[in-house]
Amino acid sequence: MYRRYLLFLIWAIAIVFILVFGNNRVFPAGFLFSFFRFDQSQFDTSALSLFTLLGIYPAAFFMLFLDEKRFLKPSPMLASCGAFVLGSFILMPYLALAIPRQTFLPFRRRKFVPYLVAVLAVLSAIVIWLALARSDWSIFQIYFMTNQFVRTMTVDLVMFYILQLFMLHRIRIRQDQRLGWRDLIPLFGLFSYLFRCHLPASTNS
Repeated sequence: MYRRYLLFLIWAIAIVFILVFGNNRVFPAGFLFSFFRFDQSQFDTSALSLFTLLGIYPAAFFMLFLDEKRFLKPSPMLASCGAFVLGSFILMPYLALAIPRQTFLPFRRRKFVPYLVAVLAVLSAIVIWLALARSDWSIFQIYFMTNQFVRTMTVDLVMFYILQLFMLHRIRIRQDQRLGWRDLIPLFGLFSYLFRCHLPASTNS
């Protein structure tokens, strides 16, 4: 139960931090189109990469919830779809309120998941490489201090990672296991779990 209160506390602190910390110098009109195009001539690669990763993380959680919905009431699928727009800011309160339940429904392996995970993992690696190779982190610091959109994205990514640890910890407890080192890797820990549990030879409960 205390984990639910912790999620609510993190969620509330994140919102207050975004609203109170720093200034809010608005980006030029139409900036979202530049982000969708990954236009490095308009914005620094750091912010563009962050935006892209925030499209990949919800996809990973969507695949996770395809099976985890067996153990959650109400179904997480609506919140999971909403995460593509509202990010972790809708997933975190959902998971804080969701009621764990016992189920006799068997694990259903989905053949498409390992393939999709592999594609998303490669895309994530490319995006992270671009961020490390081409970003000017002093510009990102300015973005973070002066722009609420970038500040929100940064906090959103951190919250997604917290939710990754929360969900994988819950799964490992159910399996009478502890979090492994792979589980701790941001995003790729989630990819690793999804890939392995949906392989043909895998079994799950």
